[in-house]
Amino acid sequence: MLFDETGHILCRDITTGCNALDIGREAARELLLQAIERVSRCVEGEIAAVFGGIAGNCHCNNTLYKALREKLSVKKLEIWDDTYSVISSVLGHQDGCGLVAGTGSSLFVRAEGRACIHIGGWGYLLDTGGSGFDLGREAVYMALRAVDGRDGKTVLNELLCKALHKPVEEAIVDIYAGGRPFIASLAHTVFEGRRMGDAECEKIFDKGVNHLAEMVAAAAQYYEDEYTVVLGGGLFSAYPEYVEALRARVPARAKLLTTDMPVVYGAAIEALRMTDRVPTQSFNERFFEDYMFYRQQ
Repeated sequence: MLFDETGHILCRDITTGCNALDIGREAARELLLQAIERVSRCVEGEIAAVFGGIAGNCHCNNTLYKALREKLSVKKLEIWDDTYSVISSVLGHQDGCGLVAGTGSSLFVRAEGRACIHIGGWGYLLDTGGSGFDLGREAVYMALRAVDGRDGKTVLNELLCKALHKPVEEAIVDIYAGGRPFIASLAHTVFEGRRMGDAECEKIFDKGVNHLAEMVAAAAQYYEDEYTVVLGGGLFSAYPEYVEALRARVPARAKLLTTDMPVVYGAAIEALRMTDRVPTQSFNERFFEDYMFYRQQ
């Protein structure tokens, strides 16, 4: 998203995800370069600052920054993980944590001016508990166990059949073809089944909450007193019961904040900060007016 110092959004570009853990560093670099090039065509002259909040960046050893720095003729450039933008969307550049539970899950700590500290979220093959992918995978797994007769019946078989338009055991090729995002899209069956009183859904739900609560608890070591955790990602916005269950299991001094602020606003605030400016009320109003306009297109 390209914007000016008044908050006016000049151009917006949406492409596929560029998590290097999913598509590789080279592909991520090319996607980013192409997107930046497309929005750059909207204006003449040099762009003052580029801020990127990119999922998986913390695992790339700064290679995305180096590659972009070589190719882009911008005055200032910063590349962080996407959770950094979650923090900034609510707290500005103040210290605090960002916890994401969407397709994946991770927590970032920003404290005492040090570089962001990454907790959990070591990629879907290793550590993405409490995420949409994690819940969706568990739903499919438990439904298949019921098909095998390894476990008793669960409402997940019915709910997944409705979502997949066929019995889960007949949808294996589709599930593998869809990959991580497709499996994450099935997480809703866990919440629906839990509301129906299904015991297996309750277990999956609890396991997910516990994993997220562990990350919030681990963040306490970086703060002496109360600390703020901004919750971002589709699961928190779509399922308030997930937030309330998490709130009951985190340390008392962890202050959880939900938000309707778009994550891209956090990235915009950071880009503004890089040019030694602070957002004004008029900046915010203009930005959100334009943002909603683009959302409706």
